[in-house]
Amino acid sequence: MRSPAVVGEGGAAGDAAPRARPLTVLVVDDTLIGRATVSALVRRLGHRSIEAMDGAGAIQAFRTCRPDVVLMDVVMPGMDGLAATRELRRLCADSWMPILLLSARADDADMIAGLEAGADDYLTKPINFSILTAKLATCARQIAMQASMANYRAEQEEEIEFARHVIERQIQGQTVDDPRVRYSVTATAQFSGDIVAVSRSPSGALYALLADATGHGLAAAISVLPVLQVFFGMSRKNLSLGLMASEINRHLMATIPVGRFVAAAMVRLDAGEAELWVGGTPDVLWLDRSGLVNDRFPSINLPLGIDADDATNTPPRRFRWTPGDQLVLCSDGLAEARNLRGEPFGAARLEKVLHDNPPAQRHDAVREALGVHLDGALAHDDVSLMVIDLD
Repeated sequence: MRSPAVVGEGGAAGDAAPRARPLTVLVVDDTLIGRATVSALVRRLGHRSIEAMDGAGAIQAFRTCRPDVVLMDVVMPGMDGLAATRELRRLCADSWMPILLLSARADDADMIAGLEAGADDYLTKPINFSILTAKLATCARQIAMQASMANYRAEQEEEIEFARHVIERQIQGQTVDDPRVRYSVTATAQFSGDIVAVSRSPSGALYALLADATGHGLAAAISVLPVLQVFFGMSRKNLSLGLMASEINRHLMATIPVGRFVAAAMVRLDAGEAELWVGGTPDVLWLDRSGLVNDRFPSINLPLGIDADDATNTPPRRFRWTPGDQLVLCSDGLAEARNLRGEPFGAARLEKVLHDNPPAQRHDAVREALGVHLDGALAHDDVSLMVIDLD
């Protein structure tokens, strides 16, 4: 009968480092004396011990008690310690539980096999009480740190949800539905630095905005809040895009840090005339009914929030359209989206998809083409797209 003797039971070794709470330790050994000996050591350290006599019993004990730490004998009949370790790792894939293997065999190959099976450490028999004390103290510190991190993540998730609610209310609560406008935003993080918004003045003029803040995530999403506030406020007053760009620029210069800015394209449609302001986004495309590009409106302004005076230097572009034409606005995340081979989606592909599809389907066709192009890869930047019917 195998019996793990105990060595190193000095009194000082029993004085472990302070613990946040006693651990529940699952002791797995096919011999009664082996289980009893290790369990006695565990209890001497102030922890709770539960026992299992083989790998299958360890799996059942895990399902029932969810221990903090597992001390697993390697050589057992039926399901041995390595197989049980692999199964426990599968069952607790969403959390961390230390598994320490116990074995009288201590050559490198055995240790490597145990670590590859998913064990965190390896203790050789006979068990040294001082070493066991130190190992369990380390496990306790790591578990306490994991719990602290979990609490931190929970608090962060709560704050993120609150921020998301505020930002969504800013956008959705004020954006109007207009059958002439189709748009979408796909974020690469929990928050998008891209926004699209639509508003109407009391006289019926249609305003549309596509904005792309520096970076992505919460910081980028916060950067665009001043843009939204000014956009909705000034569109309700039927003001020109030149004044709107100037006011947005002033707000951003006063509120966001140096080095952060917002690229934007803004459209105002009224009585058969279009007004465009473009700063830092890809070209706005003017399509005819067949999907051919009538004209491109490149960025002739700096993004908003860089220069205190730039937004007013160049007046918005104006043109009159033919019914059936469309405007296409997008962020640079669309053209720059790379597939698994590193190939960007590109402006040429965008224009081909637009030309090959009827007006009402062009927005969805571009989104579908982007999905096919990425083929499971993730775009490295937020992607926004807006198609406006000029009727």
